[in-house]
Amino acid sequence: MTATTTDALREHLVGARLAGDVATSPGSTLRNCAQLVAGDERYTFGLSDHATATVREAVDAVRALCGGDPGGAPDPDGSGWIDPDATLRAIATHRDRLAAFAAAGGGRVLFATGHPTGLLPHYAALARALQAAGSQLLAPLDDVVVGHDDATGRKRAVRFLDGVACVFDGGALLHTHRSRAMEAMLDELGDGPGTVDLVVGDHGMAGAAIERGIPALSIADVNDPALMLAQARGRTDAVLPIDDNLAPRLFVPVTAAMLAWHEPR
Repeated sequence: MTATTTDALREHLVGARLAGDVATSPGSTLRNCAQLVAGDERYTFGLSDHATATVREAVDAVRALCGGDPGGAPDPDGSGWIDPDATLRAIATHRDRLAAFAAAGGGRVLFATGHPTGLLPHYAALARALQAAGSQLLAPLDDVVVGHDDATGRKRAVRFLDGVACVFDGGALLHTHRSRAMEAMLDELGDGPGTVDLVVGDHGMAGAAIERGIPALSIADVNDPALMLAQARGRTDAVLPIDDNLAPRLFVPVTAAMLAWHEPR
């Protein structure tokens, strides 16, 4: 991105509250750090780091990626903070990795989201671009039941929309932070070199891939400490801090920046 386009994107990120002052509160971040360390699967995202982590380490990981201090805010229910420059750097990282993947051609990539109402159009645009460049979009367990809700017993199945895996219950796409669906998809694909070359996703969809050592480009809100802890521990290096569940139209400039394969930096 040129300096002009970077400045415009930064202004958009802050104005849309994708970064800068964000709606996710410091109190939410702290609670999720505690739930992560307690081993709650809604917050561990399929990553094993929680077993040896402390709340302080999780908070420090959030601070290292997002800036600010979630423990020092005067109002735990007020605005959270994501450093816009950290978001811009991570967008550039995603763009460069995607560009390199597209240039190589022929790679096997798996897109998946636990936030279909916010991130599905973003991933779908990236998936179409990689497919056009020669990459193979994987679709394991499409329309296959992979589990049931612990409380209601309703089925949980995988469904691919425009190349992106989502969890659905037969009638609706679901918001989920759990890793079960991705673990099932990776089990179906099997192990071995070249089985999955890249995962692009969020929450447990990304965490399960990182846990198995698969390269991942991931998105995390400020209250998603599991992915940030994994990055702080050197298990991944491409976590994008950004509000992950706003209206998809607000994500369009982010998508466009990642798809600008041939723009000068």
